[in-house]
Amino acid sequence: MTGGLATAGVNVLLPAVVVHHLTAESFSVWNLALQMAVYVNLLSMGLQTATARAVAHAAEAGPSGQTRLPVIVHAARSIAQGASGVAVLMVALLVAFYPLMFPSVSPGMVSDFRFTLALFGAAAVTQIMAQVDMGVFQGLHRNSVFVGTQMLVRLLTVFAVWLAVQLQQPMVILAAVMAAATALLWPAMRTVFVRGLPWASEVATAVLDRACRRDLLHYCGSLSVWSVCMLLVNSAGIVLVGRMDFVMAGPYAIAMTAATVLVGLLGAVLSPLMTTAAALNANPETRSQLPALLTRSTLGVAVGLNLLALFVNVLHPWILSLWVGESFVSSTGPLLVVLVMAHCLRNIGAPYALMLLATGLHKRALISAVFEGVANLLASIVMGFYWGALGVAFGSLLGSLVGIVGMFAMNAHRTPELTPQPVRITFFAFVGPMLVFAPLHYVALERVLN
Repeated sequence: MTGGLATAGVNVLLPAVVVHHLTAESFSVWNLALQMAVYVNLLSMGLQTATARAVAHAAEAGPSGQTRLPVIVHAARSIAQGASGVAVLMVALLVAFYPLMFPSVSPGMVSDFRFTLALFGAAAVTQIMAQVDMGVFQGLHRNSVFVGTQMLVRLLTVFAVWLAVQLQQPMVILAAVMAAATALLWPAMRTVFVRGLPWASEVATAVLDRACRRDLLHYCGSLSVWSVCMLLVNSAGIVLVGRMDFVMAGPYAIAMTAATVLVGLLGAVLSPLMTTAAALNANPETRSQLPALLTRSTLGVAVGLNLLALFVNVLHPWILSLWVGESFVSSTGPLLVVLVMAHCLRNIGAPYALMLLATGLHKRALISAVFEGVANLLASIVMGFYWGALGVAFGSLLGSLVGIVGMFAMNAHRTPELTPQPVRITFFAFVGPMLVFAPLHYVALERVLN
């Protein structure tokens, strides 16, 4: 939970630090360049989760499993090395062609755009290498180790960028400072790994187990489908706004950041759910407890997210004024309200998604994720063409509706281990709360948009 709070805090602080230092065009370019990390991270294929799952299973297997730990880490690092090599090529291609997607960027800004992309891309490549070590500590249930390291690096990143802003440095220097600080996560995690685990020295001499690597890749493959779909959901919006309504790219990025941070706090709260579900699933005698755990957690999340959406709807002028200044209230406010509603609706299914990952059933739920990603993209393109940035935001809201309906309608009957009574959980944990809160959301949304 601490890691989620730290991430949320950093994501809130960074825009506030740079927004008044950069020009409107530079701030839009900065936010478009930040998407580089999202694209590069696709190549990690969820390696941290895959490593954590494999390590957790080995650690639970007793002495025989303990001897497998260096082999698992060695196999995971070989995947990370290959992914990093591909990521370097991907960064080069994006640096060359990505700026061409945004004709509204002035010619004098294109070179700075490319330098910023290259710096953020290089930092993102190092994050791939750090994921294996973080996954090891996650799998060993020593979350405080990698979370604490992440927190220190992120706080250092914010401080370094703030210092560069105080020194009135240009955008490229800010990007260089941020990239250098972010890249410290890899050596920091490797140092913690070497010093914190007695068997760490055995990794270098471990024989590459191709079967183990194949198993990790197989698990990562299905996670990659989810990752691509989430890219269409979370990152396509800012790119579309940058293409269709460039002057609104900055306000849209602020709204998206706030929406993901607020809902990201949910991830911090739910972080123990995955390990709890994995432990219940590992014991045949306790697997029957999974459906009740899912129903309770989904109901609680549904009520909490509906309350969060109403809270933001009412208080967003005050939130934006305090965070980035009153000048952004009118341009960012409606976007923030719609995007928060979209993220809240989508994340009602978060407990289900986490428990699918914990039990290895996630491959049965890929179809709805694909539908959501495609619906989100198409709706954002069409609605953005007519209504600009606000249309893109409503496209995300429509995509979230497709996703959550698809989750219950298409997936629930395919996972009887978690949802033996799909109709009951659908109405009890989703339809019921939505019927209660829908009139309030309608009135609040109408007030904001008018």
